[in-house]
Amino acid sequence: MKIDLATFLPYQLTNIATHVSNDFAKVYQTKYGLNIPQWRILANLAQYGQSNAKDLCAQANMDKSTVSRAVKVLIDKGLVKSELNAQDKRAALLVLSKVGQSLYEQIAPDALNWEKQLLSTLTNEEYEVLVSIFEKLNNNLKA
Repeated sequence: MKIDLATFLPYQLTNIATHVSNDFAKVYQTKYGLNIPQWRILANLAQYGQSNAKDLCAQANMDKSTVSRAVKVLIDKGLVKSELNAQDKRAALLVLSKVGQSLYEQIAPDALNWEKQLLSTLTNEEYEVLVSIFEKLNNNLKA
């Protein structure tokens, strides 16, 4: 028995995720000078407010070394601040600086416009089905 890559879900999801990620990266790489891991950390900190490096690995689905390198660059650029964690002094809390928050607010409209353009090929019903499918697959994988 052979696997037909045209219909094999892991292969197709990886391909579309790579294409989406690389195409969307043009939004924040060219204009804002961020790479993919840096953007993902910036977006997660904007979403969750604060996080430690370990939690960022899970939230952004990235390995520890990738997160560590990206966080270092973001701190060096003044986009992220490392603060003392009163509950766990071993794990610093990472938060967006004012400059980082401002940069995120500049990128967000471009990101939403990019997403809107990508999804414009779907009807509202197709989009709702797509979201439902993602939720079901995610829930199944978490179980």
